[in-house]
Amino acid sequence: MQYRWAVVLAVLLGLGGVASTFAVAEEPVTSGAQADAVVQGVPPEFRWANVITDLDRDRLSRVDEAIALGNEESYGVSASIRERAALHKIMDAPTAPVDDASLLGWWECRTIKVGGAFAGLVVYSWFDCKVSVRNGFLFFEKRSGSQRLSGRLYQDGPERRILLSAPTYNDEAQRPYSGPQGGITDPQKQDKPGILQQLEDGRLRVVFPLPVLESTYDVLELRRPAG
Repeated sequence: MQYRWAVVLAVLLGLGGVASTFAVAEEPVTSGAQADAVVQGVPPEFRWANVITDLDRDRLSRVDEAIALGNEESYGVSASIRERAALHKIMDAPTAPVDDASLLGWWECRTIKVGGAFAGLVVYSWFDCKVSVRNGFLFFEKRSGSQRLSGRLYQDGPERRILLSAPTYNDEAQRPYSGPQGGITDPQKQDKPGILQQLEDGRLRVVFPLPVLESTYDVLELRRPAG
């Protein structure tokens, strides 16, 4: 299938004046059956619904259930005022439409694990995350800490992006998301689907519903480094 491609975004990052670009498909030069493979000018491989596993599709569909249950479970455990305040500060924050250009660059990020028999409510330290452009996709990475994460961000309307990612540990090489044919069954390596939202105050929030280990949901809070 032939597509006309155009560079639609050129972002000047503040660090070193480096310009980044990525391409998305224009309306394809196709008709009839060929056009059925493209929705609103986006090739099939750029649509998260064509890439996600059945397990992860189910998890994302239950995000509201996971948040409600995790929050309820978290109040049944001992937690500090600081931990509870950190959870409410990120989960109660109002959202804004996602601006892809403003996602690019380095972020400070921390994970909060909510609910579940093991986690209850745990707020981790700040580490380094990055959003860049790789092979035509917005690409997310948690770059430091023992538990790392990387994967592509997909369009899903104006208010959110879908992150399909795979975890790694320490300095292991990054792994691609497993794709629609199944997925990795090792709980330490199983894919992590998430929903990214941009907040009105400039932070980002990524919610991971029903992770395989430890918690009922995880939320990753991202803020720009100071200075």
